[in-house]
Amino acid sequence: MHNKNKYVFIVDSSMISANRIFNAVSKVSGIFKVEHAASGKDALQKIGNNPPNAILLDIQLPDISGAAMLQQLKEKHPGMAVIVLTDFPTPHSFNVCKKLGAVGYYNKTMELDMAIEQLQKLTK
Repeated sequence: MHNKNKYVFIVDSSMISANRIFNAVSKVSGIFKVEHAASGKDALQKIGNNPPNAILLDIQLPDISGAAMLQQLKEKHPGMAVIVLTDFPTPHSFNVCKKLGAVGYYNKTMELDMAIEQLQKLTK
């Protein structure tokens, strides 16, 4: 991520979680734009041909699995940083997401601060 102004996208169907993540991301310096989608389809439409520098992706979406979404994102935008967030972390899910190219995998309830720290490092 070499350009000065960073664009971050949040994909989370829970508005409570999305707002919490949005508030945390908004405090990261250098980020000029933060957008949100509540479903995978909505996210893919909003991103279109304007990919963000980083995506914070909930693994449980209403219309597509987070892993399938991650795979689509990495196929279309291989250089995009995707940090996976979940309320239900499992070793299997972690391994699948890592294999698909996630740069991070965090429990969004207890480890959001760690995810934001990684995002800060990625957006420097």
